[in-house]
Amino acid sequence: MDSYTNRVMNKNESIFKAVRNNMNLSELINYFRNGGSYKEFCQDQSVDQESEAVEIYMEQPLELNNTLAFFEIETTEGSLEFVKDGVRYYSLFGFPYLISVLEEIKNSDHQDLADKDIAELLYNYVMSKE
Repeated sequence: MDSYTNRVMNKNESIFKAVRNNMNLSELINYFRNGGSYKEFCQDQSVDQESEAVEIYMEQPLELNNTLAFFEIETTEGSLEFVKDGVRYYSLFGFPYLISVLEEIKNSDHQDLADKDIAELLYNYVMSKE
């Protein structure tokens, strides 16, 4: 195996490991910007991709690098706040919004934005609505 192939495999391996572990918003963005699929993501997170909506929640108190959780709207009933296993979460947005933002960035002059910068923009957007 040449060094390029080895690097690509290692990069993809680390991306997919992030899906199985707790991740923050920047890591979630990185996963999708590097070719991660929604279907595989839902399988790895044990959420139903056929749900009416899968929502992205953040552990409270809200801080940019907090751990995310993913719930079907049928589970949360659309609540802004949701408690699971004693952990309080706050709804950021649904996956369609995230995917739409990433597609817009990909097709714009801003495709060089770092994952952490996109995460910060999205986080600030959520915080401005609160």
